[in-house]
Amino acid sequence: MGLREDSLLFLLGAGASVDAGIKHAKAMTLDIEEKVRSDSDFKEFYELYNYLKSSIIYQRGLEGAFEDQTATIEELLDVLSEINQKHQNKLYPFIGGWNIHLLKVAGEEFEKVTKLDKQIRSQLFQWINISNYDKAEYFCRFRDLVSEVGSAIRVFTLNYDICVEKALAGTGFSVELGFNDNRKWEASKFDANENTDVGLYLYKLHGSIDWIRDTVNDGVLTLCDNPQPNPELIFGTAAKLSSIDPYLFYVHELRKYSLNEALRFIVVVGYSFSDDYINGLIAQAATRSEYLKILVVVPPSNGKQDLERTRIAEMLNVEKDRIIYENLTAKEFFEEKMDLAYFSELSGASDDDPF
Repeated sequence: MGLREDSLLFLLGAGASVDAGIKHAKAMTLDIEEKVRSDSDFKEFYELYNYLKSSIIYQRGLEGAFEDQTATIEELLDVLSEINQKHQNKLYPFIGGWNIHLLKVAGEEFEKVTKLDKQIRSQLFQWINISNYDKAEYFCRFRDLVSEVGSAIRVFTLNYDICVEKALAGTGFSVELGFNDNRKWEASKFDANENTDVGLYLYKLHGSIDWIRDTVNDGVLTLCDNPQPNPELIFGTAAKLSSIDPYLFYVHELRKYSLNEALRFIVVVGYSFSDDYINGLIAQAATRSEYLKILVVVPPSNGKQDLERTRIAEMLNVEKDRIIYENLTAKEFFEEKMDLAYFSELSGASDDDPF
C-alpha cells in the first residue's frame, strides 16, 4: 500500500498565494504604512496607526521579543476590534482607564478606530480580490497529486483568497468547499464518502472573500458567485474559537485529521508559524506520532535555513530532524517537487510500501 488519503495534510499560509499575485502580509503592512503617510484616505489615521504599532511592538518586548519591529495587518485588525468594544470589553472593569495617548489619537467616541478598521478591511479586500487567476495555475498540481495517490486529500488554509478554487475550476476536478446545492454551508459535506468524486476538501479557517452571512435572519453562511465587498472574514484568536459555524468545526477537523495515526506529513506552505493556536495543534500532532514529519515550504531565507529549522523545532517541541525545510516558493514547490515519488523518497518508502 502506498501513499493514502490520510497520510498527507496540507496547511496553506499567506505565502502560498504570493506567486498568484496576492501580496504577502509584510507587503500589505508596508503599504498601509505608506498610505497613512501620504494617502488622503488614510492620512487622518497617522497618529493612531503609530500608536497602535508601537503598542503591539511594546507588548512583544515585554516577552523579550525585540527582533520583529512590524505589526501585521491581522494584528492591527485584532487590536482595533478589541478597542472597538469599548466598555463592553470583558477586561474594561479591571482597567483603571484608557491610555491617555489613545484617547488623544482615537477621536471622539473612538470614531477613528472604527473608521481605520473599515479602511484596512476595504484595502485588504482590494489586495485579495485579484482580477486574473492565471498565475494561480500551480495549484492545479493538487489534482495531479490526487490522481497519483488515488484518493482525496485535505487542505486547510489560513487565506481569504479564492486562488485554489479558481485554479481548479473547469478542470473536471471536484473541490469540496462545504456548501450544499442551495449554496448554504453544511458540515456534513466534509464527511468521508467512498461514493463521492471529491478530490480535495478545502477548509478556509479564516473565512473567504466570496462568503456572506445573513446576520439578520438565521445567520447561515452563503457561498456567492463573486467576491463580496463585506465578506465573512475573521481575525484574532477569539474569533477562531467562535462557536459560529464553520470556524469551530474547521478547528475540530484540523485537530482530528492531524491526530490520525496514519498521517505522515503535515505540508506547511507559506506559513510563518505566527499563530500560537495553530502551532499548538501541529505540536500536539507531532507529539502524538513519532512518524509524523513537518514539511515547511518557504522562499529562500538567505542562509538562515538551519536557524529557521531550529526555531520551528523548538516552537513545536520536536526533534530538528523531523522538520523538513524546502527553500522554495509555493509555485516552485508545487510544480517541481510535489508528487508521489517525492513523498515516497522523503519517507524512505517505495510506492508499494506502507507509509
